[in-house]
Amino acid sequence: MENLEKIEKYLKGELDDDDLWEFKKSLHNDPQLALEVEAMRDMDVLQSQSLKIDVMDKLQAIHARKNRAQRFLGLPVRNAVAAALLILATIGGGLLLTQQGRHNQQLFEQYYSLESGAFGLRSGNTTLEKSLEQGLQFYELGDYKSAISLFDLSPDNLMARLYKGISYMELGQFDKASNEFSVILSDNDNLFLDQARWYLALSYLKTGNIADAKSHLAVIASDRSVYKTRAQKLINELENK
Repeated sequence: MENLEKIEKYLKGELDDDDLWEFKKSLHNDPQLALEVEAMRDMDVLQSQSLKIDVMDKLQAIHARKNRAQRFLGLPVRNAVAAALLILATIGGGLLLTQQGRHNQQLFEQYYSLESGAFGLRSGNTTLEKSLEQGLQFYELGDYKSAISLFDLSPDNLMARLYKGISYMELGQFDKASNEFSVILSDNDNLFLDQARWYLALSYLKTGNIADAKSHLAVIASDRSVYKTRAQKLINELENK
């Protein structure tokens, strides 16, 4: 694979901001790259499973020698076996947490899609602030850092807050993204509540805050949101993992 190093860094969350959004743009536009990422993710899962099997095999060998060794070593052998079992339980728990994290990551990638900035640009709003309009143009070009700088010039504009939050998501800065969406939700009466709550739930999913993700998804699923069906499906996936 030509992109092996970048794929490994992407899966480990080690790409810096610039490389991350460039990689994600390539991921959206290059089906072959998407297949390579999926293959690498599957390989990681298989390696983890192989590690667990190897440990279990070694423990079985220890257990098979237990009776013979006890005649010479006595109690310390039983302690060693107990310690080995504790190690297995620890590794198993770690593998489970890793698999859950991968599952959450897969769900995030399945349900996350970039909100188009064309809505704002083509809204016909003649009072659209110049900085917001320029920010949306940079956003559409995938230059999220420049877009954020311009959105910052319109701190009271909730549309700017929405696209600023999504820009932060594209840059992998999910805590900052969550803050932007929370500001929109605190207003409680605007056109962007649905989008803000949906992307906030996905931000929580990405960062492993599953309880808050489910809480917001439940609100969406119980309302007439355009995300209603997707929210319910995602809840089901999280509960059945």
